[in-house]
Amino acid sequence: MKEWLEANSKPIQALGAIVTMLAAVFALIGVKVQIDASARQAREQSARDIYREFLNLSISRPDLADPDLCKIKDDGGTLAYENYLEYALYTAEQLHDASPTWDATMVDHLSAHRVALCTEGDWSDDSEGVQAIVAHFRAEQCTEAVVDPCGAQGETPAPQ
Repeated sequence: MKEWLEANSKPIQALGAIVTMLAAVFALIGVKVQIDASARQAREQSARDIYREFLNLSISRPDLADPDLCKIKDDGGTLAYENYLEYALYTAEQLHDASPTWDATMVDHLSAHRVALCTEGDWSDDSEGVQAIVAHFRAEQCTEAVVDPCGAQGETPAPQ
């Protein structure tokens, strides 16, 4: 046996080097998979936290969650409403990035803001994700002229 090992020591060393290299490659792949899973989990947790805060805000400010736009304008709450809507869109973006399965949930929330989303707003300064959400919402929800409850009839904007 000793003679066989001595005669085949170079191929055995080469085989050992190959096995070591394969183990290192598999370890690197494993680390990459673990990092990706950790990042995905962190993104999902962050999105859930943002959604929880959005729900808390909606509960504490039902006047913004289910708006009476005329009353909001008359009471000078336009800025608060605009910020609430921005936060709703940001929440929708974060949830979509975490998992598109959240889209239907956020469409339900955004439907209460159909008039504002279909008749108002320049979203060009927002992120591409928010712009895409608004464009998709408008394409699905703003298919006919939307009447502004405070008077004027708004034009249905072209999808961005």
